[in-house]
Amino acid sequence: MPVWHKTLKERFATVPMYQQVIMVANELNRAQNMLTVPHEYRNALERALELTDFLSADARWRNKLKEVRRAREVMAMFYHDPQPRDTHVLQRCFIQLDCEAWKYLNGR
Repeated sequence: MPVWHKTLKERFATVPMYQQVIMVANELNRAQNMLTVPHEYRNALERALELTDFLSADARWRNKLKEVRRAREVMAMFYHDPQPRDTHVLQRCFIQLDCEAWKYLNGR
């Protein structure tokens, strides 16, 4: 897979956790919007996978690493599936990993 976020890796740990989660969910939303364009769908999933790897490397996620890695595993299954799949459930999973992200996106 290509490296999509070339300069983000070094500074990802300085991004607030809620924004990290929102960045992953945003790529999953892009994938959802590209269900009819398989190449773009896969590109969005590649970006989401890469961001999830950055998330896993951030020590602040140590307590939720199991959930992050499981979500990544499901995302990878979607990536390898020959038919694009609905990503709404994965988006919700990532948003629920951080209560601040959920509050931010739900106007609370």
